[in-house]
Formats: sequence, C-alpha cells, structure tokens
Amino acid sequence: MPDFTEIAQSDLESILSEPKTALLDVREVSEFADFNIGGINIPPHELTERLVELESYETIIVACSNGTRSSIVARFLAKKLPKSKILHLEEGIF
Repeated sequence: MPDFTEIAQSDLESILSEPKTALLDVREVSEFADFNIGGINIPPHELTERLVELESYETIIVACSNGTRSSIVARFLAKKLPKSKILHLEEGIF
C-alpha cells in the first residue's frame, strides 16, 4: 500500500492554494522547458542531492507526464520526508 495519496488534475488548483504546498515536476529539464504547469523541476536522478529543497513544504504534489515516474518518486519521498504529506497527480500533467 502506498504511503501517498492519489489526486486528480481537477483537485490540483485547490490543493496548490494551500500554504506550504509545492508542485514537484520530476520530468527531465528539457521536458519541463518544453511544457510545464509551474512548480519545482527536479528530475529523479537529482532528487537525493536536492532533497533539502523540499523539506520546508508540508504538502508536496508529485507530477510527471503520465504518472509513472512520479509514482515512483512519490513512494521515495514518503519514506524520505515522513513529516510531509505526499500527493501524486495520478494521470500526469497531460
């Protein structure tokens, strides 16, 4: 059972309006540059060394293009940041 909660795109705007909430886009830098919906861009291979950038957020919404990479990252973050609420954008940003 995952240690994160699945959310739909229709929930995104209301959740992002909450304080101390971040949208984490885990696509590669070039994908993020081509199209993004905002947020912080940290590709999976950079996550361990950049984890400190996420520690101040109470809620982190993890997203990628279709939900596959972000699901893996959400599980990782739930273990590494147990004080944060981890949400996964289940269908991705497209």
